[in-house]
Amino acid sequence: MRHKQVAYVLLRITIGVVFLFYGIGKFTMGRAALVNGLVQQFAKTPLSPGLVRVFGNVIPFAEVILGFCVLFGVFTTIALALMGTLLIALTFGMVLVPNPSIVANNLIYCVIVFLLLYFAEYNTFSLERLWKK
Repeated sequence: MRHKQVAYVLLRITIGVVFLFYGIGKFTMGRAALVNGLVQQFAKTPLSPGLVRVFGNVIPFAEVILGFCVLFGVFTTIALALMGTLLIALTFGMVLVPNPSIVANNLIYCVIVFLLLYFAEYNTFSLERLWKK
């Protein structure tokens, strides 16, 4: 094992766990409660309640699917690119609210996703690599 490969897999697993379990948490709190809370939170922004509802219903599924894929290294590059796109949307929303502390946290996640995409050649400990053998 090479140290860069181990560092990569540890970071990939960590961000995968974060997204997977935040998504699961949104399901356990109830999607209706999540969506209603988001509609209230974004009431004073230019975003329409209908758009907020759709996005609120999609977020838990996206977080669980993307978290699972990144955690286990399945379609890693695509999952990370979609994760980055989701983070852009989430950050945009938090800029509108505004919530600077969540924006700062999201930027840290964005840096992690960037690093994982940039150093993708070190993604050797993953299910997709096992399948290619």
